[in-house]
Amino acid sequence: MWSPFKQIRLKRQKKKSFHFLRKALPEHRDSRTLKKKQNGNGRRIALFSLWIIFFGTLFYLSFFSSFVLIEKVEVSGTSVISETSLQEFVADQLAGKYWGIFPKRAYFFVRPHILEERLQREYPLLATISVQCLFPNKLSLLVTERKKIIIWHSLDSSYLVDEDGITHDSTRAVSPENEAFVITVTDTSDKPVTIGEKVFDAEYGAFVIGMNELFPERLGLTLLPQYTTVSRFAEELRAKTDEGWEVYFDTSIPIETSLNTLGLLFEKELPKEKRSKLAYIDLRAENRAYYVFRDGTNIETVPLDADTKKQSDNKDVPEKKKKK
Repeated sequence: MWSPFKQIRLKRQKKKSFHFLRKALPEHRDSRTLKKKQNGNGRRIALFSLWIIFFGTLFYLSFFSSFVLIEKVEVSGTSVISETSLQEFVADQLAGKYWGIFPKRAYFFVRPHILEERLQREYPLLATISVQCLFPNKLSLLVTERKKIIIWHSLDSSYLVDEDGITHDSTRAVSPENEAFVITVTDTSDKPVTIGEKVFDAEYGAFVIGMNELFPERLGLTLLPQYTTVSRFAEELRAKTDEGWEVYFDTSIPIETSLNTLGLLFEKELPKEKRSKLAYIDLRAENRAYYVFRDGTNIETVPLDADTKKQSDNKDVPEKKKKK
């Protein structure tokens, strides 16, 4: 039977079972709550501003402040090249600004490896160079110099050759200020060469420089700094003396051995008055010398030390026979 009281009870039960769907009452906002939020926003803005100021100051100090601009260039290891010249070159390379804004002298903008490449191109006498940035405003250059600059000639082209026998551009090397340090080696086979190619090994280059230095010390004669070779693959070197005759070397034979052989030859067979008629002396056989006069006379000789050794060996033979 229908009853109005029953319907009221059902409605009450429904309201109780879905009480969680009721909307929450709006929060009562008083003046204290608003002040807290305003203070929090103000702190965030102030903190953000401080960070901007901090990074801005750091950026300025890193790239624009005189504190980090390279002011001093220290050079060590030079004997022929002027320290002032190197310092002026570096100062010139670091002058100006990148994109018209950032100073090239700024510590964090200096690129040591680029400076090293430019210095070696400008100064061929530099064998090695190390550039280091010393915080906050110093630059250190540690260099070693070559005794001589080797220039390789082939097919009317010239190349600077480093200590490992690798060819480089020779534009600066053949300039007048470097003329006193240049030794040229001409390949008469005219084989083509490209920059970056290896034309001889390190021992060959050391032989060229060593012979040029030791020849006048040991023999009192000067080798002209223009050498020739029949091929870059041949272990030989030909040079002309200031007396007008040539000498042929085998670069695989130690320098001392060749000089000893030549010294003994002068002492035993070729005094100065005879050498004026020489065409060339060939030292490409170890402990032997072959020389030719300009009139075509050619002689092969055994050096004095070899003769002495043979004589001493011959003297020992009969003594041994007597003992038997």
